[in-house]
Order: sequence, then C-alpha cells, then structure tokens
Amino acid sequence: MGRFFKAFLVFFALLAAVVVLQQYAYRFSGSKIGVVYLNGPITEEKAQEVVSLLKEAASRKDIAGIVLRIDSPGGAVAPSQELFQYLMQLRGKKRVYASISTLGASGAYYAACGCSKIYADAGSLVGSIGVIFTVTQIKELLSKLGISAVVVKSGRFKDTGSPFREMTPEERKYIESLLKDIHAQFVKDVATARGLSLERVKAVADGRVFTGNEAVKLGLIDGVKPYWQVVEVLSKDLGYKEALPTVVFKRKKGFWERLREETLSFVRDIKAELLRGELL
Repeated sequence: MGRFFKAFLVFFALLAAVVVLQQYAYRFSGSKIGVVYLNGPITEEKAQEVVSLLKEAASRKDIAGIVLRIDSPGGAVAPSQELFQYLMQLRGKKRVYASISTLGASGAYYAACGCSKIYADAGSLVGSIGVIFTVTQIKELLSKLGISAVVVKSGRFKDTGSPFREMTPEERKYIESLLKDIHAQFVKDVATARGLSLERVKAVADGRVFTGNEAVKLGLIDGVKPYWQVVEVLSKDLGYKEALPTVVFKRKKGFWERLREETLSFVRDIKAELLRGELL
C-alpha cells in the first residue's frame, strides 16, 4: 500500500508539472496568430469574456496578430458596441482580422467592423444592420383566464412595452425614436470603420442579411475566404512567408480545474487501453 501511495504521489506531481509547463511553454516557441472565438448571442458576460481574451492576446509578445472567429446572431446593443469600440482601439496596437463562419449578423457584424479586415465564407450570412424591439401581448389570454393586471406608475411611459395591454400611438412613436437613434449609431460606426459613405450603408441597413459573395460586392466585408486562408493572409500581411501556427485563447481555467481534466483524460485513456486488451 505504501509503494502504491508513493507511486501515486509521483504521478500526481509529474502531472501537475505537465499542467504548469503547458501554461508557459508556448510563449517560447516563436510568433503565432492568436484566435479568439465569438460564438452565440452577445450578452454582457460574453462581451466581457471576449474583450478579456483579446486583451490577453494583444499583450503577448509572441502573438503577431489576431483572428476573431465569429458565429453569432448578434445580441444586446451596448455589449456589441463595447466590442466594436475595443477592437477599433486595438487596431493601432495589433492587427485583428475577423473570420465569419455561419453567421455574423446584427451586433456580431457591428463588432466585426472594429477589426482591420473582415472575411467570410461564400455561404456565410452577413449584415442585418438594424435594430428590433419586440413585445408579446398576453392581454387576451389573461382575460380568458379571468386574470387582469393592475399597474401603478409615476409617468405615462414607465410601463411602455407592457405585455398586459396594447401600445398607444404615443408610446410607439417614443420606441421608434429610440430605435432610430440606435440604428443611426450603428450605421455611422459601420460607415466610419469600413470607409464607406453613410448613403451607401443606409442603402443596405434595412435588416437584411447577405451571403459572403453579396457582402463583398456591397463593401461590407473584404473578401471570401475560409478560416485557414484568413490565417494565411494575416500572416503574410504581417510580413511572414508562411502561415503562422495558431493559439486559441479560451476562458482561463484554474490550476485544479486543469489538473482534474488532465487526470480524467489520463484515466479515460487507461480504461480504453484496458478494454482493447493492450495492457493485459
């Protein structure tokens, strides 16, 4: 039992050393392209996570450039704007190219415009420059159930968008004014970032999505290229003859979390070998 325990301690120490070395060894192996993923709806938490990863990549001396890989339908306005603003700020420090996968729409396209260049696949859906406000009316359903809502408010617009009643013409006008302001901000930022006239952006800023092929013609993206070619182009634009290796930046995991994953992976591999009879 003593020998087994000592052997386990040695194994545990070696595994811990491997985990630590994995965290730092990559820093000493030459220039690379950092890759940050923007997947799913853009929320406050998602935007903070992506900005944090971009900051980490930008601070690394071994990271020559960054690819922001996007597959997102967009999301909340303010977090999308914060992503855009940070990427615009990052332009002067480190080159970032956006690579759109299946979808780069609405807030996701907004964020992509902060990158130095935007690429997508031919069949990617790009754009959807627009703003939407949706209200679900349940007044009739509640009425059938014999339920009614009582609202006490301090101002006539305080419960605008309530699902318990229809929107008044005055409230609709108020909401439309908000959406127009946000839409104008979106259009202006796209025009500025992409070097397009306001008129040219307004012509396509009606909520439509476009394929990658169409988006190139409209000036919304810089070209049609798959992810691996974007890495090649960025590497060459940075002065390298060949595509640099990539490093994917993910949410940081604690030491114990990483050690647990490595241990479970090791145990799974041992079980698989035993099942194949190779260790018997």
